[in-house]
Amino acid sequence: MYIIHNQLELIILSSLIFSVVAMGLSLARIVRSYREGKRKRQSDLFSNVTNITRIIEDEKFVQSRRALRKNKLLNQLREENGNDNLVFELDMATEDAARNVASTYDRLGFILKHDKELEDEFIQWQSYVIADMWLLTKDLITKKWRSKNQSYLKEFERIGKKALDIET
Repeated sequence: MYIIHNQLELIILSSLIFSVVAMGLSLARIVRSYREGKRKRQSDLFSNVTNITRIIEDEKFVQSRRALRKNKLLNQLREENGNDNLVFELDMATEDAARNVASTYDRLGFILKHDKELEDEFIQWQSYVIADMWLLTKDLITKKWRSKNQSYLKEFERIGKKALDIET
């Protein structure tokens, strides 16, 4: 009876030791996984910011934004809210520049909506430019281009409105 009792104590003690060691190993694995996840998040963030910066500094994109700012018709549309016919008088070069800007911001909006923190920081950083481009292209997008596809450039509209909220 004494031998059985000692064997049970030994089994219980070894089970307890095994459980404590397993918990320790699990905890170490969780901590390591957390640290690796944090490093990966930082690495992904750096990569995303680098890619976004590359996109907004693209020469064609910069030239397209400049062309939109200089266009008298787009500025008139922006100021006159309500003259729907002006949108149909735009030349093809300006419309192409507007499509380049709008589709680029739409793509950025789609990418950013998957990372709320980065989206908020990006819009905060670029709010003036995004809002300006949205106001210059809004009538063209909503009154001309969306006649064929109601969801066209919705991500640009979404970030454009967020940028406007920041700027007003």
